[in-house]
Amino acid sequence: MHMDTGELKKHKHDTISLLEIVSMEGRYYMVRFYLEGQGYVLTDPYDKPVMFTGACAVREHFHEYEVERTEVIPPTGTDEMIGMPDSGSETMRVPL
Repeated sequence: MHMDTGELKKHKHDTISLLEIVSMEGRYYMVRFYLEGQGYVLTDPYDKPVMFTGACAVREHFHEYEVERTEVIPPTGTDEMIGMPDSGSETMRVPL
């Protein structure tokens, strides 16, 4: 599911249990967050994922929200290799 920035503002008093900062090719970062057990991708008013230039920009955007836990999810080197079998390994998560 997704939630746009305007809708998110209606949840300023709700607790975000997990904020995931997902690295997209190491240059931009997309945000997933969880409210009441439901996961959302942050989108703009046109339903496109909001892209941030770094983890600090994400933290600044969410500074008025109650966030229990924040994790950065970096890309793995083999994710982009065509023809590589799925390694089945768990995604690395870095607490922030």
